[in-house]
Amino acid sequence: MKKEELLKFYNTYKIFIFPAVVSLCSLILIVFVIYPQIIKLIGNQKSLGDLTNKSEFLATKVSALESYNGEDLSKKVGLSLYSYPQDKDFGFVIGLLQNISSQSGYSIVSISLGDTSKADTSYTVKMELIGSSSLLPVLVSNIENSPRLMRVASLETSSKDTNSTNVALTVDVLYSPLPKSFGSDDSPLPSISADDEQVLTKISTAAPISGTQTIFSSSPRGKTNPFE
Repeated sequence: MKKEELLKFYNTYKIFIFPAVVSLCSLILIVFVIYPQIIKLIGNQKSLGDLTNKSEFLATKVSALESYNGEDLSKKVGLSLYSYPQDKDFGFVIGLLQNISSQSGYSIVSISLGDTSKADTSYTVKMELIGSSSLLPVLVSNIENSPRLMRVASLETSSKDTNSTNVALTVDVLYSPLPKSFGSDDSPLPSISADDEQVLTKISTAAPISGTQTIFSSSPRGKTNPFE
């Protein structure tokens, strides 16, 4: 097509060509420049909002942590670990059961551990005791209301006479390993409810401690030196 023909064609259709070119250029500009920038801007605004919310949350969390009484919190953690410890602690549990039995008016004939090899959150202690049948509810109540989490799994009785009863008792002792993760920076702080406070008060009253377990010692049997 010659130059004159092109010029004539442009002059004839320039009213349509110019808007079409402008529209095409505008479309290209919108698709490849403006739209990506808008998407980036929206993303930046969202990121800024997330950072602002996280900053406010962390500031609130820091303020809550600063308001905690370290000594009181340490005591509560100690009470919780006393009641629901991370390990089996056979010696402490046996000493505690001996103490409870004695206080409940029973004498232990034998005491043994059940299967403790399983990876579980409880193990059993089997006991044979002698005492008055009228004191049996006291014994069961003292075991299940002990600050150390235990429950009576089975109970069998046989009376020797009107004043003495043989009791075969199986006790489930509960424990739980500590969690491996305590949450991320943006996880909410755990709170202690009113019911939790009542439980901790009950544990503290039954067995006051200061962040460590109190071990009940049984009375020594026999002579220290057999040759004396």
